[in-house]
Amino acid sequence: MNPEQHTHRFPFELTGSRFRRAAPLLLALVAACNGHIGGPGGEDTGPGPGPGSGGVSEPESGQPPEDVLASPFCQTPQPGAAPLRRLSNDEYTNTLKDLFAGVAGVASTIDAAVATFPNEPESLGFRNNADFLTVGSLVAQKYLDAAEQIAAVAAKAPGLVSCDPAALGELECARDFIRTFGARAYRRPLTEAEVQSYEERFTAGADGYTFQDGIEWVVFSMLQSPNVLYRVELGKESAGDVTEPTPYEMASRLSYLLWQSQPDEELARAAAADELATPDQVEAQVRRMLADPKADRLFEYFDQWLDIDLLSGMTRDPAVYPDLVSGLPALLQEETRAFVMSVLADPGGSFGELLTADHSFVNGALARHYGVDGVSGDDFVRVDMPGRSGVLTQGMLLTRDKATRTSIVRRGLKVRTDLLCGLVPAPPNDVQLDLEGLGEGLSQRERLERHRTDPTCAGCHQMMDPIGVVFESFDAVGRLRTADEDGKPVDTSSTIAYTRDIDGPVASAAELGQRLAESEEARACYVLQSFRFFYGRDRTDADRCSMAALSVAFQESGYSLSELVVALTRTDAFRYRPVIHPERP
Repeated sequence: MNPEQHTHRFPFELTGSRFRRAAPLLLALVAACNGHIGGPGGEDTGPGPGPGSGGVSEPESGQPPEDVLASPFCQTPQPGAAPLRRLSNDEYTNTLKDLFAGVAGVASTIDAAVATFPNEPESLGFRNNADFLTVGSLVAQKYLDAAEQIAAVAAKAPGLVSCDPAALGELECARDFIRTFGARAYRRPLTEAEVQSYEERFTAGADGYTFQDGIEWVVFSMLQSPNVLYRVELGKESAGDVTEPTPYEMASRLSYLLWQSQPDEELARAAAADELATPDQVEAQVRRMLADPKADRLFEYFDQWLDIDLLSGMTRDPAVYPDLVSGLPALLQEETRAFVMSVLADPGGSFGELLTADHSFVNGALARHYGVDGVSGDDFVRVDMPGRSGVLTQGMLLTRDKATRTSIVRRGLKVRTDLLCGLVPAPPNDVQLDLEGLGEGLSQRERLERHRTDPTCAGCHQMMDPIGVVFESFDAVGRLRTADEDGKPVDTSSTIAYTRDIDGPVASAAELGQRLAESEEARACYVLQSFRFFYGRDRTDADRCSMAALSVAFQESGYSLSELVVALTRTDAFRYRPVIHPERP
């Protein structure tokens, strides 16, 4: 980075001209952690969505997981990579809301600030991959703006500073605030050098102004620290190639895996007492945390994996789908949230139930949309829905449909890439991407069958179309139907191919759901997707012991969703971290 290109970014002034003393821009350090300052136009760059982007590799086949665990390779810890992880937008929002919990007006300020953040790049279907959460100049500016807005509101609000500066003395009260608030913000106790540095900023901000101005300066600076915006890990000192996270780092690993946020008081206490050292101590905390309301944030994984986060952009032609209930996308998202969290909350809630359940959750408005009787009000309640198949026939089904019709291709692509972890290459540049001109009076299914007679199209479409066809009994707004948008009878019978264990005839979405629920390929894919999201990176060869351990634990639990979350905290990838030796080649 050429310093001359960025001198306009520091020194800077806080909130107009109220603070005249310059302070260093800590975000310059944040960007330096990546060695990346933006792409063309100063914005972050990264892989965009496209065909096959939901999955790039298949789960490992070959040795059974039990044999992998028994191999010599797995007899010593094999943690794989442990990249420096910047907080995702969701993690940033949750972290700051928990940090300022009880301080009036800050939560809404955080929401307003984060609403202007650029979307994170998507990799492997998720937006929290550490390799792509870089800090370009635009992101750095947004962090600066957010810190300024949040600090201004927080410093004026009651409840931020617990001591009385008039009784204790302003500097002593500021020092107390720096230590207590700083330990929560940094997710570890501050060093004496860090405390001294923030004392100097307080003094600079308050000189000639007020105690409140000095606190605002401290908060503003602290919120831009790499120790806040990143999950900084150094690990315990070790002469070997593998070490363990420090107790405070382990507390953060736990809190961000389960809550997408900073540790609470109990985790901080356990870290201070070195009570996060053994698998059993960690598991006790995991089970406590799963019972906490903040465990609802686990839905963020399902939100991204199932594309439920895309529902907000759903539009439908009112001429084709008249009289839709108001706010349908939000209702569909809440349906899946209520359903998924009910499965997670049940220790026996399984992968099979996730994909095959013939019940769902609706409120009065969504019940009217689906034609379900006996439900009114705003609360989502469980109802029987025969013919449904868990999340497969909820909002996930609709996120990539067209405004005027379903999309057999995109529905099949979603299942192939994100539930089977298969790879579907992007289409050739000169291929026809619409179905027009393939014959008048044909259904979408019939047009695709003609499309597959083209050898350049057949290879990919044979992987997608036969899967997408089985969902044709559901229209593009999620309702059961017997005729398509053109009034032609719906035919959901199909034959699946190119899978490891679900090939063959299939008659309906419910039958496909049952096949997937019993598929080792689909189960292995779910483990892989969980690994990718919760560890913020893709699997590598060094992770084969962790992957095997997860597979065994998942099977032994009866494929329990919640027990897989517990198992994620018992792997080498979670319990250890590699040691980087700069002196080695």
